[in-house]
Parts: sequence; structure tokens; C-alpha cells
Amino acid sequence: MAKRGATLEDKYYGDEPWFTADSSMEGSDWQIAANWYNYFYKNKDYLPIIYKFAETEMGYDKKKISVLKKVKDWEFMPVQKSIKIFSRGWLYTQEQLQRFKDHIDGVYKKGLEIKQEKDAAKKNVVTITPAERTRRKVMDTIYADWDSEIVEAWFDGDYTKKFSCYNRFKMHGLKSNAINIFKGMIEEEYYSIKEAYDKTCDQCIEAYDHIGKGDKRKIMKQFEDCFADLERLRDSFKAQRAPRALKPKSSDKQVERLQFCKEDVNAKLVSINPVLIPGKRKLFVYNTKNKKLIEFVTSSTNGFIVSGTSIKNFDETSRQATLRKPDVIIPDVLNRTEKQIEKLWGTITTKINKPTGRINSDCILLRAI
Repeated sequence: MAKRGATLEDKYYGDEPWFTADSSMEGSDWQIAANWYNYFYKNKDYLPIIYKFAETEMGYDKKKISVLKKVKDWEFMPVQKSIKIFSRGWLYTQEQLQRFKDHIDGVYKKGLEIKQEKDAAKKNVVTITPAERTRRKVMDTIYADWDSEIVEAWFDGDYTKKFSCYNRFKMHGLKSNAINIFKGMIEEEYYSIKEAYDKTCDQCIEAYDHIGKGDKRKIMKQFEDCFADLERLRDSFKAQRAPRALKPKSSDKQVERLQFCKEDVNAKLVSINPVLIPGKRKLFVYNTKNKKLIEFVTSSTNGFIVSGTSIKNFDETSRQATLRKPDVIIPDVLNRTEKQIEKLWGTITTKINKPTGRINSDCILLRAI
């Protein structure tokens, strides 16, 4: 494989500096190395060697290194090139190395402060529950409207203002969970006024003594109209609520209690596995005791459902009849096409009626389509 030719950068800056005991370590040599890293390195490129220096030269453990990692990379700029050059073999005095260590210790303290601030912020985070969020929204919207429009009007002697809770709920986009919250906020005052009106509480009578009996009745009517609106809202939300979709049971679960005859030696018939029934659109069953042939049919896209010992979800077109010659009819039911079986029903002379859906231990499950 041909060796790659040297780039212009290689020719101008040379290879990455490396120092040994035999290397020249004049100030100009250090500057050449610093220039090399100025050109090729960014602040983030120095971080691995800084963390390594803190570990090997300063005894930092993983926990302390993780604190250093919380600090911005530019915090290490005053010492990053020096530490990188040290890792390439440059020999510093103990005094110089101590300055590097002191700087890193200072950065560590900043990192520790950042960590403590973040930890404190996490502890002080207040999680607002959905119920509290709804309560606040009610306070800021419909309750604020009620207070400013209705309650304020009472102080001005006006007891005739109209207030549609129904429309305000819709306007503010409040949901059903806000109904009881708002009702709880205003109903206590309603009962106080009612007790004053009915003269059942001395404190309430004194508190509302400045309001005439007729005006008390008007205030009560405002509350009662609001309560009636809240009940209408409750009904409307119920009507709009989508019914919960029932998760269909697995075939195994559906048929686990189904009673049927697995095999009739005398009739030489064996039942199919009942797990094949759920979801199918046609099922043939033969009762060996009363010699009835049963054909279950469904037009539902979900097919049959098995519940306990019964077949569910079958149509009115399902039928059953007593067979005079089961030995002749049953083989055809097992092997013929649906059209051929339809013609076969025309040859049955006994009464045809609708099945109940019940399956018992006398029933052979012949075929599911």
C-alpha cells in the first residue's frame, strides 16, 4: 500500500511534538509545541488528558473527575496546553506542576458549586399534580369571572345579573374534572345564604342581615341556576365520552370453560380444537344425543365470541335441525364446499329453527370456517 504523501500542514507544522530525556527543552521548543496544539486542537480535545492528569498526578477518583466534567471546557484554558505538553514528555519544575494542580483544584471547586446548585434545584422542584393544575385554572378563569361579575354586583346592590356556567366552561376550555372543583368553591356561600334565608343559623342571619329576604332569594336563584348548568355540563361530558374499548380475550381464554365432546367413538367423530372458533364466521356442531346439526353464522367482522359454555355474536340466519340420517349428512358437512352444504340443507325434511348458542358435553365441534 502506497504511503500517503505529506500534507502542507505536515510540512509546515511537522508531527505532534514528543519529548525525551535527550530532547532539547528550551523555551522556543515549548513554544513550537504550543503552536502545534493551537493549530490542531480545540478546547474539548484537551479534556481527556486533563482528566488523566488529575487522576494520576493529583489522586482524583471517579467521583471527583465527574465533578470536573460539569465545568465548561474553557475553564481549563490557562493550563490545558501545558498539561498536554507534559503528557508528551516535557519536564516541568515542581513549582510549575503545582500551579497546574492549583488551577485544576480551583476548577473543581467551581464544578462542586455547580453540582450543589443543580442538586438543590432538583430538591426545590415543585411537582404540580393534575388536580392542582385544574384547580388553578378554575381559579383563574370561571371563578375569577364569578367573583368579578356576580359577587361584585352584590356589593353594588345588583342581584339580577345573569351568569351562564355552561357557556363559561366552554369558553375557558374546562373539562369535566373542573365541575366539582368549581362547585366546591361556591356552594359554601350558597348554603350560608340559604341558612340566613331559612333562619336556621344565627351567624348567617347576622352576616347577611343587610340583604333583604327577596334579594336573598335572587342570590340563591343565581347559585341554583349555576348548579343546574353544572349538572347539564356533567351530562354533556358523559355523552361525549368515548366508550372504553374492551380488550378482546385470547382464544385460549375464551374457550377454557367450554363444555364439548372431544370424541364420540360410536359416531366416529372427533371435535376440532375449540381455539379455532373465536373470530370465525361459520361453525358446524353436531349433538350426538338428540342428533341435531347446528350451523352458526355471523356477519360480524370480529367473528364468533365464546363466553363460558356458549357461542356468542351469531346471526339470526343461524339454524339447527334434527338429522334422520346423520351418517349420510355429516361427512358432507365435513368435506363439501359452503355452496354444496347450502344445497344440503334443502334436503333436510325435519323442522329447522334457531339455535340457542349453548354447547354441552354431547356436542361435537365439526368444522369452523
